[in-house]
Amino acid sequence: MAFGLTEKMQIKNAMEKVLHVPGNYAGGTLEMAMVFDGNLTEECARQAGADMAALLKSHSEIFRNVRLNVICWEGDDELVKELSSLPLLQMGRALGGFRHAGKRKRPELLAGCLKKFYARSKIILLFTDGNCRVEDERLFRENMHPFLYRKLVILQICRDGQGAEQGSVKVHMGMEKGWML
Repeated sequence: MAFGLTEKMQIKNAMEKVLHVPGNYAGGTLEMAMVFDGNLTEECARQAGADMAALLKSHSEIFRNVRLNVICWEGDDELVKELSSLPLLQMGRALGGFRHAGKRKRPELLAGCLKKFYARSKIILLFTDGNCRVEDERLFRENMHPFLYRKLVILQICRDGQGAEQGSVKVHMGMEKGWML
């Protein structure tokens, strides 16, 4: 699954939009997080991570030296965390703790964990198949504010039967309607 030209442009625009939020990134080593949904297959997650690493490194000097937090979202209370780098992700050596879980998950609980433990990250990428729904909208909004909704970029990887061609990616920002609500 390689990103198409339109998808690459949407991802680059989303990255620039997040980086240029007032007060978000002022230079130095960039800290970011990538969250991989356990509903994705291991092969799909590794390929998406490698493609994203290649895209980011070719996009800007900012992404040459990144402190990368890789998170495997297996369930509501199951996050496997690892500190890595973009080159390791690109080579497929990251995501050592990834397991295909196939569980129904609640994004509002993930948002709470991200707000609590990854607030320093300037960009948070969520790779998902979109098979999760918000059950408590008030909790979701509370956990997304004050900063997470500006930092979160959702990459919904489509499969057959989801209204798009297999392997395509839909890019969403923060609390944008239509991805989980």
